[in-house]
Amino acid sequence: MAKPNSALKSIRFGAYDVDLVGQELRKGGIRIKLQPKPFQVLAILLERAGASVSRDELKKLLWAPDTFVDFDHGLNTTINKIREALSDSAENPRYIETLPNGYRFIAAVNRPAAPAESESSVASWSGTEAPLKRWPQRSVVAAVAAICLLAASLLAFQYRDAIFPRHPPNIKSIAVLPLRNLSGDPAQDYFSDSMTDELTTQLAKISSLRVASAASVMRYKNTNSPVADIARDLHVDAFVEGSVLRSGDKVRITAQLIDVATDRHIWAEDYHGDMRDILVLQSDIASAIATTVQARTAPAEKFTQPHQVDPRAYDAYIKGRGYWSRSKTFGAQHDDLEKSGEAFRLAIQYDPNYAIAYSGLANYYGLMAGDGGLPAPEEWQLCEENARKALALDETLPEAHLALATKRMFFDWDWAAAESEIRRGLELNPHYAEMHNVYSHLLGYTGRFDESIAEAHRAEELDPLGQRTTVLRALSYSRRFDLFLAEVEKTFAQDPARIHEERAMVFKARKEYAQAVDETDKQLRAEGCPACADVLARAYAAGGYRGWLNSKLSELKKRSEKEPTSPFEYAELYTALGNPDMAMQYLETAYRGHSALLLELQLNPAYDALHPDPRYQELIRRIGLPL
Repeated sequence: MAKPNSALKSIRFGAYDVDLVGQELRKGGIRIKLQPKPFQVLAILLERAGASVSRDELKKLLWAPDTFVDFDHGLNTTINKIREALSDSAENPRYIETLPNGYRFIAAVNRPAAPAESESSVASWSGTEAPLKRWPQRSVVAAVAAICLLAASLLAFQYRDAIFPRHPPNIKSIAVLPLRNLSGDPAQDYFSDSMTDELTTQLAKISSLRVASAASVMRYKNTNSPVADIARDLHVDAFVEGSVLRSGDKVRITAQLIDVATDRHIWAEDYHGDMRDILVLQSDIASAIATTVQARTAPAEKFTQPHQVDPRAYDAYIKGRGYWSRSKTFGAQHDDLEKSGEAFRLAIQYDPNYAIAYSGLANYYGLMAGDGGLPAPEEWQLCEENARKALALDETLPEAHLALATKRMFFDWDWAAAESEIRRGLELNPHYAEMHNVYSHLLGYTGRFDESIAEAHRAEELDPLGQRTTVLRALSYSRRFDLFLAEVEKTFAQDPARIHEERAMVFKARKEYAQAVDETDKQLRAEGCPACADVLARAYAAGGYRGWLNSKLSELKKRSEKEPTSPFEYAELYTALGNPDMAMQYLETAYRGHSALLLELQLNPAYDALHPDPRYQELIRRIGLPL
């Protein structure tokens, strides 16, 4: 490759100026951000404008021989960044043309001419020898020094890794960006999404590394958000990015690890194999990244080597997990939970030894049993049975320990056993957001409020979408109502009815009943039922707060004739009306049904008036909670 002209300090083309010394690209005097590697490639193309520059030449100049990187992908990414900065197109290039094995800068370039070069050219064109000028000795020395310095700089740049060894960046946090689906079939998006989720789960096993949840990064799927913005939002030091291509029973996964601060590829690799080996491929990728990162964090953690799996079983499982996860978010569809159960059962039918499918089914039954606090002993039993089947096949599945923990807590009321399962699950995966959420529940029920709030924050930090209300609940349990209301405003900014509902709860807890009535009125009107609001408004005008409560009780009794109602709704109203006998009757009904909502009795301000009642205290003891 021809050496750069030592006299050049800047190059102009079109509306752009390139400062080769300051390494800056400007358009109309405005600086355009271009990272070091793309700038270096642009500078080489400009210096060779009109001539082809092969990919091999660029590799030798800019990537050291011992750099472990997917060069082809790295160079493609670099060229794309240059084109973005220049608003250029690969299909209709104005500046950079793609050749069969390289690139060429095709736009007209304006290079300022060096003085000596100009004089030499004049002499040659005139056909006569120009008179030789005698340069001052000082100028000669300066010119020689400049040339030597430039040559040394070029050599140092080309062999920079050998001369100045790079110290690897200190990576303590990482995010797996949504892997691209290269199949050309949008119906296969679920597969690439599952790869993102599973790779995130594998990396989360590294206890010394903070890993952004898959749910958090999915918001950046199919977006053009700048890498720096994503890094700032997710608070990470590095990204894993790549692609997935599935064709029949074959799969290819390309992954690379990129340091955010320098935009440098730290590691990259291409994995391909049979779908039966998909779990092995995932583990290999996670292990390779862990090995790369562990040199900067802590002693290497162990990755268990998974077995082969029937591709049909894997497909069914990842679909089921997708439905299960979505059922817990604000974007849930009404049949998501039931679909997840069907998919997990199908996975087990295809592969009876697929441990994680049993844990998925256990989670499904646990969510079914606990949803709404309805009595569901059969579902809880199936939850435990499937969790134990999963652990018999693979004791290291945190999802199975989560299922057992929820059963121990919400149905068995065995607090010590529940906490033991939670701790074991967090040992296996310290970044498991749902496990931190369940732990926050247990800590709140047992009165350890500071710990409960800390666990809730950890869950939300790991999975901002799936755990949006976790901190809210923990603050409510601890009755830190000012903080709670601030969180309500943020969480339900698009749901004014919910904001009014939560405000009403706080006003009732503070015995500010007029404000509670007003907030409930606003809630009903925001929900689109002004007639309901008018009924209560008339009752309040006629009979005050007690008349308002009696109106709600009357409406509840009418509704119970048409649809099932919760005993807790009656218990709260009778407690507010000063009728502890009726309130305790309904709470005993809930106890006979083994309702999980009994665990919130001491945390719900609606039952504060019952606390001195011996019957209430005996009920708390039977549940096994500390008074």
